[in-house]
Amino acid sequence: LVGHTGVVYTTSVSPDGSLCASGGKDCTAMLWDVNDGKHLYSLDAGGTINAMIFSPKNYWLVAATDTSIKVWDLENKNVLDELSSTAPPKCGIPWCVSLCWSADGNTLFAGSTDGNIYVYEVGQA
Repeated sequence: LVGHTGVVYTTSVSPDGSLCASGGKDCTAMLWDVNDGKHLYSLDAGGTINAMIFSPKNYWLVAATDTSIKVWDLENKNVLDELSSTAPPKCGIPWCVSLCWSADGNTLFAGSTDGNIYVYEVGQA
């Protein structure tokens, strides 16, 4: 899967196994068809992508960037929400560096460089 112009920090496979998402230093989330290896489309994250994960229950992709967490609706490729830190880290230090969903897909956990885990209750699209 070739196409990024910088370091790839994270990859994630969709719950049904059909898609792979990748992201990193080039600030671009790239979506790939797992079966044929084709690049499907790219999404601009506006910053370095440190972690990515697909929602287990909605057709969403979530990306942790240096300054925020972006939630994309993959059906229309729009940003559904952007979650930002109330106390952003000093310049050059990423904010969110890891992501994990609860098994039911209703809660998103985000690990931060400030030593906290942020917990977000997620509604329906």
